Amino acid sequence: MGLDADLVGRLNRALVDLTLPIRPGMFPIAEASNVKLTVLHDHDSSPMGMFETQLRMSCHAGTHIDYASHIDPDGPRAFAEDGFRDSLFPEATLTTAYLMAFDDKRGTDRLPDETFRFGDQVTRDEIEGWFQRFDAAHPGFDHASVKGAILRTGWNDGYFEPDFFKRGSPTLSDDATRALMERGLDYIGSDFLFSAHPGGTHDIVMRGTHRFQVEGLCNLASLDGPLIGLLIAPLKIVGAEGLPARVYAFDLETSARA
Repeated sequence: MGLDADLVGRLNRALVDLTLPIRPGMFPIAEASNVKLTVLHDHDSSPMGMFETQLRMSCHAGTHIDYASHIDPDGPRAFAEDGFRDSLFPEATLTTAYLMAFDDKRGTDRLPDETFRFGDQVTRDEIEGWFQRFDAAHPGFDHASVKGAILRTGWNDGYFEPDFFKRGSPTLSDDATRALMERGLDYIGSDFLFSAHPGGTHDIVMRGTHRFQVEGLCNLASLDGPLIGLLIAPLKIVGAEGLPARVYAFDLETSARA
């Protein structure tokens, strides 16, 4: 039996790539963390006539997964047993999530050097209001079937603008993070920055848990929502506290989960 070319084509058209492209200089928070692509051999200098480059980057540059060990010394690390089995993947590779749009949230204007602050916050009231509207539109929906929440502001769509890292991202308030975790979700993700201060979003989601975060998403406006499927494919880096990942999504019919 051959492949159904029409099915393959429809699947390809349905998938939306949410991954930031990796390129040199894209993570200038510190020299050691920034992305560098170095030519080791060109076609003339290589003993075998092959072009070869070396990639150096933080595991938290671009689109990536945060494990709890990112902030919790006792938290799980990636592929830490034998390099094949993992505490999150492949079980969390194909999953369902709410797509929660907060497109009115804004970051800050350009900030003075050596300063940082967040822009607008998504609040608990806004999270709870989103679910109230969802339930009104989809009565009887089985929320237990949904494993995560992806939050959209459009912030990362400007990632490669020259002054991107000079401006403050929108964020999720601590109390809004608690509102999401109270729903028993396994993970949250966003196209903006989560607060990393002690007791903030990173702690609320991951400390003492097997939950995770999907950070550095983009292109979320290409999805309709409010329910999406996610295909999360992290690199297998044994023992890491974070993993660069390729993330695809597709819209789901809410009636399929009712």
